[in-house]
Amino acid sequence: MIKSYPMAVYLRMLANLALGGFFLASAGFKLVSPALFIEQIGAFGLIWPQLIPFAAWGLIALELCAGLAVIANRRWGLWLVIGLLALFIPVLGYGIAIGLDISCGCLGRADLSSLPEAIVRDLLLLTLAGALLRTSRPVFPVPKE
Repeated sequence: MIKSYPMAVYLRMLANLALGGFFLASAGFKLVSPALFIEQIGAFGLIWPQLIPFAAWGLIALELCAGLAVIANRRWGLWLVIGLLALFIPVLGYGIAIGLDISCGCLGRADLSSLPEAIVRDLLLLTLAGALLRTSRPVFPVPKE
């Protein structure tokens, strides 16, 4: 017997695939060319040069974890995505403020977007993550008073 699911289940699955897939693709493109990502991080001038490779690899690992967790419908993955975007958006804004004319580095060599376009994309991703988090259920029930 085939079980029928409400359309909302399929929409949520599609949204999880889109959001998680973006973060997996982002990490994948950076893995293909980590030197480029390290160079792009360095252009912002926010991290001591000696720490940039560690920051780059840490961000790649966090993006991989976030993407996989969101696709697996894990609530903590949405929190991780929101945290990463809450970091990326102000950094991109800082890049605009200091007049950087580079791609954001989000998708490695495949990223042709400007910093303002990347902020808009990240705000849309943040909105999607927030909507998914709002409709997700916590693992542990919250006691009612």
